[in-house]
Amino acid sequence: MPATVSFVFGSVEAPVQATSLEVVQPLLIACFRSANASSCDRALVLMEAMQRRAAEREMYPCQTLLLGLQAEVLMVQLAEHRGQKAFETLRESERLCSSL
Repeated sequence: MPATVSFVFGSVEAPVQATSLEVVQPLLIACFRSANASSCDRALVLMEAMQRRAAEREMYPCQTLLLGLQAEVLMVQLAEHRGQKAFETLRESERLCSSL
């Protein structure tokens, strides 16, 4: 059963279904390539749900990489692009988190 995580936006609480990295990947790529604010924000929310699910399943290497991806998104939002390193983290996450 997928985990559900609630996030508060303003005064509205929105449940988020943990999803696969395959679904989040286009958002991450848009975020990394163009610093698209909505893609970055949505990716962060989905990645949080995924890393919590990884923790629940004791998939700690996967969780660590997902936390790293979240950090990459935050760096983009702070205008501190890490370029190719962000894509390397994404590729490694895809490999280690394929069963999530």
